[in-house]
Amino acid sequence: MTSREKVAFILISAMLIPVAFVAAGSDAHADRTTLQENTDNSDVQDSGFLPDFDGDGTVGFSDFTQFASKFGRSEGDDGYEARFDLNGDGEIGFSDFVAFSQNFGKDFSYGMLLPWDLSRIVPIESVRSAPVGERVFMRTEFDKGRLVDLEMTFIQVVDDFLPPMPVYMVEASDSILVALGGIAKGMSGSPIFSAQGAWGAIAYGFIAQDNPPYYFFATPMEWVIGERGTVPLAKRAATWGDNSIAPLDVPLLSTGLNRIQLIPEGRSSPLSNAVAAGLTTQRQTSFAPGRPLAVGLLLGELTAGAIGTISFVDGDRVYGFGHSMDDAGPVSLPIIEAVVLGEISNLQAPYKFATLNPTVRGTLTEDRIPAVRGILGEGPELVPIRSVYSFPSGAEEELLHTMPTVGVSPDMSIDLVAGAFFRPLLGRVENDPDHSIRVTAEIAFDGTDSTLARTRLYASPEGRLLSLIRNATSDLSFSLALLTERDDYALQVTEARVDVELIAESRYTRIVEVNADTLASLGDTLDVTASLRVGRRIDREIDLRLGVPESFPPGVYSLVLGSAAELGAGGGPGFGRFPVEQTLEEAFNDVNSEDDNVVLEALLTFDTPFAPPEGPGVPPGPGRGPRPSTSVRKEVDLVLRGLESALVKVVAPAEQ
Repeated sequence: MTSREKVAFILISAMLIPVAFVAAGSDAHADRTTLQENTDNSDVQDSGFLPDFDGDGTVGFSDFTQFASKFGRSEGDDGYEARFDLNGDGEIGFSDFVAFSQNFGKDFSYGMLLPWDLSRIVPIESVRSAPVGERVFMRTEFDKGRLVDLEMTFIQVVDDFLPPMPVYMVEASDSILVALGGIAKGMSGSPIFSAQGAWGAIAYGFIAQDNPPYYFFATPMEWVIGERGTVPLAKRAATWGDNSIAPLDVPLLSTGLNRIQLIPEGRSSPLSNAVAAGLTTQRQTSFAPGRPLAVGLLLGELTAGAIGTISFVDGDRVYGFGHSMDDAGPVSLPIIEAVVLGEISNLQAPYKFATLNPTVRGTLTEDRIPAVRGILGEGPELVPIRSVYSFPSGAEEELLHTMPTVGVSPDMSIDLVAGAFFRPLLGRVENDPDHSIRVTAEIAFDGTDSTLARTRLYASPEGRLLSLIRNATSDLSFSLALLTERDDYALQVTEARVDVELIAESRYTRIVEVNADTLASLGDTLDVTASLRVGRRIDREIDLRLGVPESFPPGVYSLVLGSAAELGAGGGPGFGRFPVEQTLEEAFNDVNSEDDNVVLEALLTFDTPFAPPEGPGVPPGPGRGPRPSTSVRKEVDLVLRGLESALVKVVAPAEQ
């Protein structure tokens, strides 16, 4: 800059700066209101400048002194710094001074967005030359759907954590992040940037960071968008130096969950660790860097999704997370909407609290170590899951959920299907006693024409609804696992429906007594009466007629009455262990077998002969091989428990 230009600059500054200062001071509240409005309208990228060069939160004379020392320099000149080039045209000129003067005296507090271009990518080589301690920023949706730029401090480039990919080590130096306890779960993918453009996406952190300073690591944006390749799994490191490093957690959010549902159940459930979220019709403002990137796993009244942050947008292509979800490779998962309500600090790690909107806005197509990516627009094909509830009042309600299949693990699919059937019901009933439920399921799979089709009655001594619903959930989950968690078949659900009937009475019973003739003839019919106690209040008698084959040897027989499930060998589906070897057809036959819990069976089994066993042809006794037996069954529409027995003497007709 020539001497004449410097004089002109100083004279103009002397005229404009006081005017700007008076205007700012005379209506500082109005200025802050304008800034706030600009912040709320976060789609406007030129919503404000950051000529607060000394970082004290206010644009003042010390900032002017620094700006004046750089005035007239262009990109490539010694002493040129892009942060003074407020309009980013490569020259610190008069237009930058006008922008500076317009903001003189303003308070650049929390919530201001920087005007810098996040579509420009800063190469890794340029980041390597950045000085330690350089101030950079992280953009993320923080509260009430508002984007904010939070200050970070560049530390160094780390090459030996995930070779061949370097990562950028930064300190979360913003007072907001320090007060929160570091970067929150759900901020994975938040872009790190400076005036030159986007550096990378926040992705990793030290496992234990209880006190500041809080250090984190960003994936270079060139790796996020796939320009540099992928990271081999074999080269993933767990530590850097003496510190353990891990990807920032991707929170699993789920709507429709209450305290009761969040209690872990017997079978480990992927939804057990889900954070309760609100289901909303509020729309996500945009899919710009810093906005949420929510991936739907189950859509409907019960909506479950993983949430991170958008790192980079290229037309209809969107990139986020800065690390993988499951490193599943090609996937086909719906991109849905989310709005961040705020960040919550806790003892483990802070996390984003958000609402979910199951509106599908695109398809996540790839899940790889440097990032996830997808395409905005058309969503993936989803599986319909229909549940119909019939209440004792006569009311009926039908719900439709949908879920993806490509990119969802079998155990997650099982939990999502069972959850879609039963979890919405938990919020519709009280935990009343003396109830029963009947569940009719019909589930189709790809790769086979066989379907899971069966009806089950669930009852217990107390008949409390929550317990019964959980029993039904576990039973159906077990049956689904028997079919889908196989090594020889890769079955996926293609359509599912379940009808749940709530019955306002206890269908639970115990067998308390058996009455039968103590003497019977071969070829005759044995009359049997089972006394049942239903709901601990009602006694009921069930009559059975059991034929005694003429081929049976005379002797003493044991007569045992109980449910077919208790008298049978397998215990029925939903109980016991998986078969060691079983064909797919046998597995379907198992899960579709009749409900043996509601079938009363009378079993007559040879016990001992009348005389000591001597000589050939003697009928077998205890421990001497298979014993003759016969049985009769009768469906009673009651869940039977308990066994009762009696002894019956069987004689030849001439002996009676």
